[in-house]
Amino acid sequence: MLKWLLLVTLLVFGGCGPRYVIKNQYIPPAQKNSEKCLENCAHARGVCQAQCQQRYQYCLDDAYGKAKAVEQDELRAYDMAYMRYQMDFSHFKHRLYTWERDYHDYSRDLSHFQSRCEREKDAYSCKRRDELRNHLNRMKRDRPREPWVPVRPSFEDILVNQQSFCTTNCGCEQTYDNCFVGCGGTVIPHKICVENCD
Repeated sequence: MLKWLLLVTLLVFGGCGPRYVIKNQYIPPAQKNSEKCLENCAHARGVCQAQCQQRYQYCLDDAYGKAKAVEQDELRAYDMAYMRYQMDFSHFKHRLYTWERDYHDYSRDLSHFQSRCEREKDAYSCKRRDELRNHLNRMKRDRPREPWVPVRPSFEDILVNQQSFCTTNCGCEQTYDNCFVGCGGTVIPHKICVENCD
């Protein structure tokens, strides 16, 4: 138990390395007449972000409609799969009943020949005992398996999947950085540790 606890502790704390983010340092241009250029960059970034947010919201709204359509398709497929499962389960129950009956009969025969072999040392009984033991081992391997039960689709999961295609990353920051440099400024990226830092 102690080894298990130690292993879990190592996995939890050992796998958590430092996490970094990139933060930009902005050094404005030395020229005095660059303020208007920088204002234009900031305005363009604001417009870009507003449009990006608008597209993101539209995408989320659109994702809801798509998710409803996908849900209908998946529910139809689920209904068919469940009907198949019910038929397969009915066959499985019949095969299992037959298997259990046969297994019980062979086990009873094995018990009989086992005791005769031990009591009378009869060659036929011992040979039959071994055959039955092998047969029962094969039967255990071939025991009927219950069919796979289909999972009813979840609208929440479908919606999350559809919404995962929506993004708020429209490249506004990269465009702003290029504009800032175009105005004569300097952008210096810094790698900053934000989690599990030494």
